[in-house]
Amino acid sequence: MVSRRSLLGVLGAGLAAPAIAWAEGLHVPELPAVTPKARKARRVTKALATQPADKAALDKAVASVPPMEGEEGHAAPGATQVSGVKVEPPAPAVSPDEALGRLKHGNAIFARGGASLVLPSAARISEMAGGQKPFAVIVGCSDSRTAPELIFDCNLGELFIVRVAGSTVGPEGLGSILYAVEHLGAPLVVVLGHTKCGAVGAAVDVATKHAHLHGALQDMVLPILPAVFDAESEHPSDLQDAAIRRNVRNTAARLKVADGTLAERVAQGRLKIISACYDLSTAQVKFDV
Repeated sequence: MVSRRSLLGVLGAGLAAPAIAWAEGLHVPELPAVTPKARKARRVTKALATQPADKAALDKAVASVPPMEGEEGHAAPGATQVSGVKVEPPAPAVSPDEALGRLKHGNAIFARGGASLVLPSAARISEMAGGQKPFAVIVGCSDSRTAPELIFDCNLGELFIVRVAGSTVGPEGLGSILYAVEHLGAPLVVVLGHTKCGAVGAAVDVATKHAHLHGALQDMVLPILPAVFDAESEHPSDLQDAAIRRNVRNTAARLKVADGTLAERVAQGRLKIISACYDLSTAQVKFDV
């Protein structure tokens, strides 16, 4: 079995390798030089050839990549272990399909220009201080036009939200999702992209125009690049839109196998992880189900 550090060394220099490792799930054949994934990795490296990189940043990125199965620290399927104590999540208040139905209904209301949202009373706010039970997790973009509570006509305490530009998931985001699923009992995770996403647009520019990004902006687009290259071969006439949709689908697929707890619940039908895209022009969400 190839170690994470050896694998990243094979994939390329700079910070491209950790991005590929996360987006591709670290499943790389023994001869990467002749595989499509290896060719994609070289394209990422070439696209980022003008990007600044240093050893400290690379080491930090390497340390953040989830371990491969069989490596120390890999999460085994089953219940979570916290300080040696087996922790079972609370039973979900709604099923995954019921949760999805609530999101679809709420978005239909929002897209029509209506809203059933009522501001919570002081008593309700005080009640929520004692705990939360969201019915869905939304992994979304930081774009100011894509507030999930509004898009899905939801109120305080109903959605657990993880937002970062580009709707990607790093180690911290994965931990947040696990918390919502394991400890809060959320039965549904939706990875939500949106049309005209600036983060994906930046990744397209890096991939096709060798645009120069620096520092944290470079880190932001790295996980998106594999989706850009996937989309490029499928929809060359509309690359940004295709990359937006491919990016959230890739992220949802990775989440299904990123942790044993998530994988087990998906297999048991207790959890759904899906992707979706919000249209800024129509206010409608299209779910990939």
